[in-house]
Amino acid sequence: MIFAAGCNSIPDNPPEFYENQNAELAKITSFGASGKIAIIEKQNRLSSYVNVSVKDDRYLLELTSLTGSTVFRLENSPGEARITDSEGKQYSGSSADDLARQLTGLSIPARRLPDIIRAIPGDLPFVRNADSTISEITHPEFTVIYERYTNTGKFILPEFITLKGKDLLIKIRINKWEI
Repeated sequence: MIFAAGCNSIPDNPPEFYENQNAELAKITSFGASGKIAIIEKQNRLSSYVNVSVKDDRYLLELTSLTGSTVFRLENSPGEARITDSEGKQYSGSSADDLARQLTGLSIPARRLPDIIRAIPGDLPFVRNADSTISEITHPEFTVIYERYTNTGKFILPEFITLKGKDLLIKIRINKWEI
C-alpha cells in the first residue's frame, strides 16, 4: 500500500508510460483517496472534506464537515446505490447516477468516480498535457480537468481535479492516496 501526501516533481514520460500505468491502475481493486471538495452550482455552494474508498466493484464517497459530521454519503455497488443525506435520511436506487440526479437535480458522474479520480479515461475522449499526463476527459454531460498531479513513488496520480457540467462546478484536491 502506498501513502502519498504530495510531491510535485512529475517527470516527462511518453504516452505509453501512462497507458501502462492506467492499465495497472485499472487492475487495482482496492484504493482510497482523501482531501477537500468544493461543489458550486447556481444557488448553492458546499465545501467539505472528501473520502473515497474503493474495494472490488463497490465504492464509498463520503463528504464530511469540518466538525466530522456526514454531509453526504454515497455507497455504490453493481445494481444498487444508497445515498445518506446530512440528516441521516437514506435513499436507494439501482443507479448512482440516476439517484444523484433524482435527489439533487444535478448530473453527477457518480458511476465513473473511481476512474475519474485516477484519471483513467476508459472509452471517453481525452487530451494529454505536454508531459503526457491526462489534462482533460470529456463526457457527454461533464468535462474533467486535471490541473496538477502528484508522484506517489509508484504512480503519478491527480492532485487537483475540476469537473465542469451544466450549472455545476466541482473542485477536488486530493491530499492523500492509499494504493
